[in-house]
Amino acid sequence: MANTSAWTRQPGFFVYTTYTIAKAVVKLPSLMLLYTIAQFRPVREWTHKQAFVVALTRFFFEYSTTVEFSPAQTLDPGQEKDRFVAIDPIQQATIPIYTGIATPQPNGIRPTKIGAVWHPAPPSTKDGVSSLATAERVFLHFHGGAYVVFDCRDREMAVGASLLLSAATTGNKNATAAVLCPQYRLASHHHLHAQNSNGGGGHFPAALQDAITSYAHLIHRLAVPGSKIIISGDSAGGNLALALLRYLEDEKATHGLPLPRGVMLWSPWTDLSVTAAELEKRKEDKSDLVPPVMVKWALRVFLPEALSTASSSTDQEEAGKGVAENPYISPVKKAIVTDVPVWVQFGGREVLREDIVRWAEVQKQGGGKVKAYEIGVAPHDVFMAAEGLGLKEEVGEAAGDGLRFLDE
Repeated sequence: MANTSAWTRQPGFFVYTTYTIAKAVVKLPSLMLLYTIAQFRPVREWTHKQAFVVALTRFFFEYSTTVEFSPAQTLDPGQEKDRFVAIDPIQQATIPIYTGIATPQPNGIRPTKIGAVWHPAPPSTKDGVSSLATAERVFLHFHGGAYVVFDCRDREMAVGASLLLSAATTGNKNATAAVLCPQYRLASHHHLHAQNSNGGGGHFPAALQDAITSYAHLIHRLAVPGSKIIISGDSAGGNLALALLRYLEDEKATHGLPLPRGVMLWSPWTDLSVTAAELEKRKEDKSDLVPPVMVKWALRVFLPEALSTASSSTDQEEAGKGVAENPYISPVKKAIVTDVPVWVQFGGREVLREDIVRWAEVQKQGGGKVKAYEIGVAPHDVFMAAEGLGLKEEVGEAAGDGLRFLDE
């Protein structure tokens, strides 16, 4: 794998962290004061809080990207308690679930045990009947984070999951729904997965294998009909949701898994061949909370085989662009041939906007049933940032629109 920056290890980590703290002491209070005047905010329609939250989030991402800070994943239940579950992969000898691009490699990436969190509660059984049997919808939601940060825990997913549940039960007091958020392997933790588990690491297609595991778990172990499952994902999770849908269609003759009821995407990462340098030239870069430099880190660890011989950051990006032509990695490169409806949300102020719009057109031209929904003032991934940005109402309305579309 390509060498990491000197800032990711001591003494560089300490030096850069100290510098960042000093910078924050000066920059953040200055921005807080500056943004009291609407004309100095990146988007004049934003409130003071929205402008500052975007700046603060971007500041943190720039730091975490530089030092490659990504808290370790664990199978410890933590504060989620009984809502956290461990899911074993489906045994290949029983059902050929992992095939094609997700085929396990003896000395490489292969399925492993993953964690997941249920919302609002884990499934229960009464008189031999699972609570999921009466659920109107079961969401399988994949979190965002560029395949390098975040996880399925409440600190990232509680608000978004609650908005999905609320939208799914609005207008019907007797309706029930559930959300399962898998803890798929992160590429930034490749070395930990390779050393401490039997999964061979966190590079592509590790996350796809984990997505297959979670979907098959719902189908085969919990007996949830595909017609009740809505695959959902924000940012990189949206990328993963599309990879899973493509896999379900491409390999259906082998794995035998039913198709889902629909797919909901929130600011999906649809084109990984677009480099950080290209993103920086877009006007939305000035109003988004995710710095393009995060793409460099993500591609270097998500697609290591292509980048292992690259001697410079420029070579790394060019190598990454080549591998990212694969539609499982960049869904914009080829439409998914499917009858499953796909609803997609994007922010009018996010740097990935044009890629998402382009993907929607590609999918429509390929015969897909797609609806695009724009939240005009939103930056990237408002699904995860809804509470911090004060946009819970807008995201809730969007979720309702998505469910109505999938029910058409």
